Amino acid sequence: NLEKSLLFREIHSSDIGAIAKYNAKAKEQFRLQTDMGPCPFEGDIDKSPIVLLLANPGYDEYSSLDDHKFKVEGWPLAGLHQSAPRGMRDWWRPRLRTLCERYGDQYVARKVAALQINPWASTNFDATVRLPSQSKMLELAERAAERGAILLVMRAARLWLESDVIKNYPHRYSTKSPRCSYVTEANLGGEAWEKINAALAGV
Repeated sequence: NLEKSLLFREIHSSDIGAIAKYNAKAKEQFRLQTDMGPCPFEGDIDKSPIVLLLANPGYDEYSSLDDHKFKVEGWPLAGLHQSAPRGMRDWWRPRLRTLCERYGDQYVARKVAALQINPWASTNFDATVRLPSQSKMLELAERAAERGAILLVMRAARLWLESDVIKNYPHRYSTKSPRCSYVTEANLGGEAWEKINAALAGV
């Protein structure tokens, strides 16, 4: 929609100069892939009751320039769709498998969204990068908190918790392992898992 396309253009124009400077000195695995375009969020960021807070989109041998453009009607989190590009599908489906087995792939695709603190893809995440868009990513997470979504801090916790709104939000949960982004009871704990399932069940 228009709001999303405006956001993508805003992020591109705000970040592109800083990325050029960063990439000129960065090691290959940290270089930001501008050809793919930004991917600030996936899923219905305005309505999903569960919002994952992540680091940045991945980039590997299965990534393509069309990954971030892939869309399927009725599947806001399109990476869960069976025809999604392999790089996206192979990342999302294992991490949300437990929820998908319980509620169904399309239902989860409608109810779970994700935000990236750095919206540009790279092979490895560099937590020292500070792009102008970071304030916009924090703002989107704060908006999700304002409407009562459950926030799951999966990666880059230190950067997300720079926001006092997110840091003090009562419905914020973090993974037990800072390097594991699987949405499971083992990784998030019993209280978070109970809240997630209540939200997905509409309780």
